[in-house]
Amino acid sequence: MLEPPSISFSAGYNTFLTGEPVLLKCKAPDNISVHGYMFYRDDHEVQSIVGPHGNIFQINMVNMDKRGSYTCIYLVLDSRGLWKSRQSPPVFLYVLDQPSTPRILFNPKQQLYFEGESVTLLCDHPHANSQTRYNFYKDGTELLSYIDVIHSKLQFSSLSTKDSGTYYCQYWLLPNQRKVTSSRSKGEEFVVTALSAAPTLKFFPSYSTFILGETVVLECMAPPPILVTLYRMYKEGKEIIDSPNSPSGKLTLHNVTKDDQGTYTCMYWSANSLREIPSTQSRTRELHVIAPLLPPLLSLDPPNGRVWDGGNVTLICTILTPEESTLYDFHFLNEKQEMSVFANKTETRKTLTIMVWRSNNTSESKYFCQYTANIKGRLILSPKSSHAEITVTTGSVLWIIVVGIVAGIVVLIIMIVLLCWVLTGTKGSSKNDTESKPSSEDADKFTSLRTQDDC
Repeated sequence: MLEPPSISFSAGYNTFLTGEPVLLKCKAPDNISVHGYMFYRDDHEVQSIVGPHGNIFQINMVNMDKRGSYTCIYLVLDSRGLWKSRQSPPVFLYVLDQPSTPRILFNPKQQLYFEGESVTLLCDHPHANSQTRYNFYKDGTELLSYIDVIHSKLQFSSLSTKDSGTYYCQYWLLPNQRKVTSSRSKGEEFVVTALSAAPTLKFFPSYSTFILGETVVLECMAPPPILVTLYRMYKEGKEIIDSPNSPSGKLTLHNVTKDDQGTYTCMYWSANSLREIPSTQSRTRELHVIAPLLPPLLSLDPPNGRVWDGGNVTLICTILTPEESTLYDFHFLNEKQEMSVFANKTETRKTLTIMVWRSNNTSESKYFCQYTANIKGRLILSPKSSHAEITVTTGSVLWIIVVGIVAGIVVLIIMIVLLCWVLTGTKGSSKNDTESKPSSEDADKFTSLRTQDDC
């Protein structure tokens, strides 16, 4: 049995477009005298040529009917007769239609696009039974970052004015190691415009902290002289359903609750011949809602508030429900005046020590305290605490001092009187001894008696 030949495409690939020429070559083993060649498509003979140069099978203009599996054999003639070799391993001829010209589409389709919007460019063409790759071009320049994209999409997640230009696309069919290129699509102009300048979102009143039940007006203000056709307001990034659509741009929140607390922004739209142009969003404003401040707790040291006249008492003011990260001013008052203020304190408890006298305005009185809270820039004064009474008792430190001084003076006078009396008595005794001096005999008797007594 003769060894089989090999069959191959002279072009080096097996995929052809309709209308292209195809050349198949059958090669017998070396050192064999070939009498002729035969070619088969799907096991049906398509060509038989006698002679050593009949090893070429040519299709001048291939079409879909020529697709199939091709094999060949060679013939050998000797004294025993005409011999056929075994069939070559098959090769498959693939035929494709010429790739159609694609078209570029925009989704969504707009005459004008705005910065920040998203858009998808599609390279549209009839379906091809082959792996397909795409490329997009802008103003004649290949977008290198999108070479060999398997899908026919070019996506812009956030447009900028630099994305404006003329776009077109092209695709490649990649069947069986051959790259088949389509013609380029018609160019489509793509226009991106900048958004209008951002508006200003204001609160009226102008602070950002509000107490439950208060009313606040939100106003979105576009920079002049823009003609605004629509306003929209957003809370936490979501559009407020009843946001204003009139040129006033105002939204009133009556009787605010904790549900109204959050971050707010706004936008506006202005007229354009092609499309209404939106603005960029305003700067975020935070709306903070708190419960009404509770009065502080005022306590005394000593707790019963009873002190001596001229004694000290300590007033202790405590905030019961402090706000986080808040500065406080503590106010201590009596019935007549404000006594002291401690400003910009972070602690929630403050003390004030006073000396109480009956003779001045710190005498028996009712005392109060309250505080001012600086909550996110708004100063809010709390209600006054319940009053605390200080009672001055009848005794006092001064009275004790006076009594002590008087007692000391009395003792001193008594001591002086006693000393004078002693001195006076001693002087009188010396005089009497001089006047009635005893005789020597009597003196001896006296001495003897004293000696005897001492014994």
